[in-house]
Amino acid sequence: MTGIRYYCSKFFPMRTTTLAVLFFTCSFSLSAQLKKSPVPENTFSTQLQKIVLDFPANFQGIQGSRMPAEVDADTYLSTVCLPGALVCKVMRYHSVQDKSASWQAVLYEGESFEDAVKLYKKMHSQVKKTTVRGSDGLSASFEGSLENIDENVGFAVSSLRLQTKNPRYRDLVAELNISSSYTGWEVRLDLYTKKRLEENSDENPAK
Repeated sequence: MTGIRYYCSKFFPMRTTTLAVLFFTCSFSLSAQLKKSPVPENTFSTQLQKIVLDFPANFQGIQGSRMPAEVDADTYLSTVCLPGALVCKVMRYHSVQDKSASWQAVLYEGESFEDAVKLYKKMHSQVKKTTVRGSDGLSASFEGSLENIDENVGFAVSSLRLQTKNPRYRDLVAELNISSSYTGWEVRLDLYTKKRLEENSDENPAK
């Protein structure tokens, strides 16, 4: 830096020299910061993977403080949430037969149908782009088609199932919901246990 000051003082007036020094200093500092800046990671996929990997533990590992109870369910804040979500929670239902919990993120609540649909489609795309990798060798992604919504109908549900032969995850479903209410529109994502069709005798009766 001393060399820069000498060079500038020799060829430029004092004021110009000061400005030149500041220019070189700022340029060098900015260049160093840009080189050190990490590449932004896909936060949505990272967070969704954490949630999915806790599915075999019935979401116990990401269960936080207790929230006001809902109908037929004890509700807890989730310690892992999706970016931009209004609230993320774990729900444990009062069922004697089924002790599986569900995980839910409320992604949108508002008056705009267009904004709700845009987010609904974006979330569907992001879920499908997520590859879940676990220490047990799991490498799987979600598959499922997008159900379009008619504003006059007022709701749509798109189900995506994790494509894996791993028995710990094969009943996991990610379900995107968009629905209307008295106050506007809501978009949410639910992760829960849903038996496959061939395993459900009620849905697939013997011939």
